[in-house]
Amino acid sequence: MDVAVYPMLDYATEVPRIASWFFEQWRPLYTEESLASVERRIRTWLTRNQIPTALVAVSDKRIVGTVALKIRELPDLDFGPWLAGLFVVPEQRRRGIGALLVAAAEQQASALGVRQLHLYTPDSEGFYERLGWKVVDRHALPTGTVSVMRKDLQGS
Repeated sequence: MDVAVYPMLDYATEVPRIASWFFEQWRPLYTEESLASVERRIRTWLTRNQIPTALVAVSDKRIVGTVALKIRELPDLDFGPWLAGLFVVPEQRRRGIGALLVAAAEQQASALGVRQLHLYTPDSEGFYERLGWKVVDRHALPTGTVSVMRKDLQGS
């Protein structure tokens, strides 16, 4: 299966579908958001060569995954930028697409001069650790505790 990564901007017509994926996957985190507000937020990522931005993984002309770079993620943590919105469609998981998307986002961030990226995850700490990310904090959210992770980027 060939998978290529492109700016989400090139697939802007797919934002409603991507928003529905996000809303279903992370509904507990969207306690005060609607599907429409998630879609509006994703549309702010439709840029090139700046943060915020988002990428999509495409296979057989279908989007099979997403990842984003954001300036802010958790309102009470005053650092960034952040890797966020990593999602792979369930039938394509465990095939390396998530790692491919993370690497592409790291590469783009580095090209934009970012020296460190952050992320938070409620349950995928091991996945990110295998990709070189380190836990730097635990953070309480209304929905539970998450791991805050950081990666130092090379070449920036």
